[in-house]
Amino acid sequence: LLTMMSGKPSANNNENSDQGELLLSTLQKWVSPKTYRWLEIADREAEELRKEIEEDGGGFGLFESAEDKEEKENAINGRIKRWKTSLVDINGIFPDDKCSGGSEDDNGTERGEGGGEQDIDIVYILSDVLAGFGNVVWSSSRFVANALANPDRCREMLGPLMSHIDDSHHPLLGLSVVELGAGAGIPSWTAMCCGSKVVSTDQAASDRIRCMAECIERNWRNLSTKYNGGEGGSLESDNEGKSNDIVSILRYASKAKACPHDWGTQVDEVVQSLNSNGDERFDLVVAADCCYMPWLHYELLDSIALLLSGRGVALICFALHGNTDDDDVWKIVDRAKEKGFHVEQLDSQQLAPPNNDMDKKQGLVHTLRL
Repeated sequence: LLTMMSGKPSANNNENSDQGELLLSTLQKWVSPKTYRWLEIADREAEELRKEIEEDGGGFGLFESAEDKEEKENAINGRIKRWKTSLVDINGIFPDDKCSGGSEDDNGTERGEGGGEQDIDIVYILSDVLAGFGNVVWSSSRFVANALANPDRCREMLGPLMSHIDDSHHPLLGLSVVELGAGAGIPSWTAMCCGSKVVSTDQAASDRIRCMAECIERNWRNLSTKYNGGEGGSLESDNEGKSNDIVSILRYASKAKACPHDWGTQVDEVVQSLNSNGDERFDLVVAADCCYMPWLHYELLDSIALLLSGRGVALICFALHGNTDDDDVWKIVDRAKEKGFHVEQLDSQQLAPPNNDMDKKQGLVHTLRL
């Protein structure tokens, strides 16, 4: 309701704008039929509310100052954000005066320090939903995205899973990846661009899932443009002259899905997003900055256990945010062992925290491999 009153860009009026929300029908292929029906209801309710506000004379818009309107317009114009992984600085370590995992150039593009021709350039959208703090690109998300994007670092991170993977191409190519509590979904879209079969999940908030589906569509368009030479290229287009890896990247990326999932609940819709029969599980489970609520550790671990394949690997990356006792956050280790997981603690890495006013430890990323 507050989102609509604050003037969120309407899909009907902004489909042709680079920043405008895409029509829901454009996103249908990236969600399950069940989720699509749910999003349709949410869109319909939002549109009814918008019309009701207009009929009442514009609602809160009557009281907006010129500064408020300018701020709103700037927010709409900056809706689509870009982020570039760094394959040079593979650990994502940046000077303390650089926030958001690097610096933002004049176009609002987040860039890692260094860069290179093989960097993975993705787009993301921050939902207006504040619940779960998924409206922030956290250091753990940036760290794991950078690590997964770099083939050598990715092989190190995947550890035991690598014994089953051909090392002649990027290790993520063809793997199934699910992200829990994805928020902006930086690791999800990075894995997608590396050729993984990705299911990106977050709590059942319609606006957040809609934004995630739109991220898939926009990143798919970028991949299609990059490899097919045209927006929204078809897999049926002529593949002559393309490397096998490029053909595979497009094929696997086209299978991406956004899916609501509350930790500790049934995973049927999540696994059916990977395979309609629901008889497959994931090679890699990613949970970036999902440990700050210790009272949900068991639910998080339950979801990991239900989603992870027998030979799969889970990466739990997190920082300590001071919202609760640090020792309580670290209890995730013992709780994972209670659930029967083998737990390895990988090297911690210091990144800049998301904002300058945050403690440095909020950028110190710890990684557990299950």
